[in-house]
Amino acid sequence: MTPPTRTGAAGAERSDVDDFVVRVYEHIAANPGVPLSHTAERLAARPDDLRRAVDLLRHLGLLRGERPVAVSPEMARVALLLPLERAITDRSRQLADCLRWSRPFEDAFDRAGRGHQPAVLRLDPPETEARLADAAHRCATEVIMMRGCVGREPQAARSVQPLVLDAARRGVPVRLLCPHTGRGDPVTRAHLCDVAGSGGEVRTCDAVFDRFVVFDRRTAFLLTNDGVAMVDDAVVTGLLCRIHDHVWQTATRFDPRRPGYGDAYGPLRSSILGLLAAGLTDDAIARRLGLSERTLRRHIAALMRDMSADSRFQAGVAAARAGLVAAPEQDGVPGA
Repeated sequence: MTPPTRTGAAGAERSDVDDFVVRVYEHIAANPGVPLSHTAERLAARPDDLRRAVDLLRHLGLLRGERPVAVSPEMARVALLLPLERAITDRSRQLADCLRWSRPFEDAFDRAGRGHQPAVLRLDPPETEARLADAAHRCATEVIMMRGCVGREPQAARSVQPLVLDAARRGVPVRLLCPHTGRGDPVTRAHLCDVAGSGGEVRTCDAVFDRFVVFDRRTAFLLTNDGVAMVDDAVVTGLLCRIHDHVWQTATRFDPRRPGYGDAYGPLRSSILGLLAAGLTDDAIARRLGLSERTLRRHIAALMRDMSADSRFQAGVAAARAGLVAAPEQDGVPGA
């Protein structure tokens, strides 16, 4: 028996298989080898209708023999899908072979190209998406990223999200750093949970210094409000990796099963108290910690209440005197 082609079988399933065809199959299955004239009589079927049904059932591999005998749907399905599975296996092997032989040439092309392009390349939006997707697709050993809260980031930083998730799901180690405040932001927290749920590691810290992502400790993207720059220089990418590693060591592990700020609540309060004691404005503190001013004021009000302080500065000084934070600098802090 020659199994039906995929196109033919699919077309038959869509438009030709009806209740009458099923009844013919059921009757033959219950009466194997019975003459078709008997089937026509029992079903009160016209010869043309019966012929159409039998031809279709043979085409689908559900009948065999001159005096038809029913074939189980499972066996017919195996006979139909086996050539397709073989074709898929062959195509997968061809794809793997293509990737295997082309990778050395890609690396050679990249090495040659570095002599013709600057180590730091400013990208426009369309080129940003293409370069990010290419670097993420090639990535095989590690993705490290430092980012702020999703709602306060440039579009380029948000476009990295699905690429990082895809890398994690492929088994590439992913380490994501985010400010503590991201735990309390619903959109950011959802992303952190997605990364952790896909096998990546997530930690939070007092504040992120900048937004960047590095693929394979080789190609970095600086994701700023002023635009995106791709860095293909070992010195610069090495520096970014060391910054990430340094912050990572003291950052707080994110557990998606724990609600709210979890273990990061204490460090977040300490950060706010320290910046209050240093005399920074609400705007400067909010920018440094990645908070909205409204959310920051709620935290400050709670801190003042807990410390029985009459002013925000008094709360910071009281915390410093109690040894909860470092003593404020006397000469002021830049950016206050």
